[in-house]
Amino acid sequence: MRFLLLLPCCLLASIALSACTDFVEPNQLAFVMGTAVDRAEGGLIEVSDQIVIPSQLSGPPNRGGGSSGDAGSSIVMSATGRDVFEASEKIQRKMSRRLMTSHRIMLAVSEAFFNENDAGKLFDKLGRDPANNMRDMTIVVRGGSAKEILMLRHPLERLTSIAAGKELQINGLTKFSSRQLILEHYTDGLRPLLPVLQIEKVRTSSKESTPFAALSGFAVLNKQLRIKGVLDENESAAAVWMSGKGAYQGLTIPWKNGKGLLSFRLVHLKRTIRTRSCGDSKCAELEVKAQAYLVENTTSLDMSQIRNMTDTERYMNAEIQRDFQRTMNKIQQWGPDIFGIGEHLHRHYPYWWKSRQHDWDERFKTLDVTVKADISLISIGSSGGQMK
Repeated sequence: MRFLLLLPCCLLASIALSACTDFVEPNQLAFVMGTAVDRAEGGLIEVSDQIVIPSQLSGPPNRGGGSSGDAGSSIVMSATGRDVFEASEKIQRKMSRRLMTSHRIMLAVSEAFFNENDAGKLFDKLGRDPANNMRDMTIVVRGGSAKEILMLRHPLERLTSIAAGKELQINGLTKFSSRQLILEHYTDGLRPLLPVLQIEKVRTSSKESTPFAALSGFAVLNKQLRIKGVLDENESAAAVWMSGKGAYQGLTIPWKNGKGLLSFRLVHLKRTIRTRSCGDSKCAELEVKAQAYLVENTTSLDMSQIRNMTDTERYMNAEIQRDFQRTMNKIQQWGPDIFGIGEHLHRHYPYWWKSRQHDWDERFKTLDVTVKADISLISIGSSGGQMK
């Protein structure tokens, strides 16, 4: 009887002791959708959080395409500190709710911070703290502070952080998360490649121009996470494809006589790396593959003829190969191996790689790398010649 009387008491005590003591209700949380990192005076770091205001996101859409609460749908809180945690704690002291970063979409870092600070210390907090989801997109902000990006309004989306994430996702550029950056930073044979956002003036009406954060290229980083160079739009398309991180889905090339253009939609984009021994060194071949659909033809070619189709496919491959080789040579002059050729050599020639991994950026400059293109033209559209 004594045992039967003590059993319910023990069960009640165990339930009480196992209850959550630090549980936070949803209405006590501040959801961080975007974070910006800038350099501050005295070697400090300025951290800015874009915090969504849920009560301002439920308004009906207005005529401009946004919601009635767009102007106040978020706030940006900033603080400086010696590291990310110290700055974030200062922001937390100003808030009436607990900061929650697990839903963050974008991490924006200014170009000046990458060039003047040890960015490796910045990403230590991201990789060590389990509160970070590490799925947020990491971008470089050029020509201004990263904090400015968070303060901009977007004509289509409620928050600039949401707009930046969708812009990369809709273009098939999804392999630029914080987790990917940390892995590339700690990999000897691979260097990071990050998208670059730049503030531009966009005319939204006949009388008004609005600041707009647009994708303007990609930044090539070295082992120390310093920016070695920024690629333009055409070079970025080639570099992203060759690095295996996606690619822009369209291609437009002028015809060989300079009269007219050919535009293609590309699908099933792939890249393959092959290496071989070349005396005491190694040689690499990077091949890009895709299937092409002709979507616009302003030349005099009648694409219903097999000969013209064959010539077009051969010419398209030659143009892509020439442009991609030029981009490869430019990046090799900078040094960082954003393509992962070093990792391929590491897997296939481990003993050769062991003595060369520590100064790979310098060795990559002199590596013999050849780019080849294998694009198949599988459709010419619903008409043969140009519409007249």
